[in-house]
Order: sequence, then structure tokens, then C-alpha cells
Amino acid sequence: MKAKYFVFGVLATMFFLVLTGAIDHQGSSSSATLNFGRYQLSSWATSFGEKGGAVGAFVIDTVSGETRTVYSRTYGPPMESTVVKNDLKKPYSAIQ
Repeated sequence: MKAKYFVFGVLATMFFLVLTGAIDHQGSSSSATLNFGRYQLSSWATSFGEKGGAVGAFVIDTVSGETRTVYSRTYGPPMESTVVKNDLKKPYSAIQ
């Protein structure tokens, strides 16, 4: 009778651990590179004088150390603003 309760307790504990995510029940290896915190965003801005300037953004891969420009735009008087580069909706591997 004690063995029956023990087995039931072990099964209930395992079920609880799987549901809470404390156990990796899918068997994936833990040696894979995690993407959490891998990519960081940095922005920049500069002035070209009183009526103009430029803004942009970089994405930094903290694993490889590579930096890619994903957005840059110049601005100034109305109708003179131009987007130089806009790769905001592309995956990191597609950004040149």
C-alpha cells in the first residue's frame, strides 16, 4: 500500500514539474546558444546645424561582436527628409 502512494506521489511531482517548466520534457540540448540578450539596439543622432540632422539605429550581435546599421534618416526643412536605410522589419541575417 505504501508503494502505491509513493509511486502516485512521484508521478504527481513529475507532472507538476513538467507543467511549471522545471524539467525540459522535450529533450532539447542545453548547449544551444540562447537568443535572450544576444541582440542589442543602439540609436544615434547628430545635428547638421540649426535646421538639419540625422538619426539612426544599430543592432549589435553580442555573440559575434558584429554591428549592423538597420535604420538611418536625414532630416531638415520640410520635404527634404530622406530615409537612407530602413531594414527594421528584416531578420538580422538579411541585413547588409
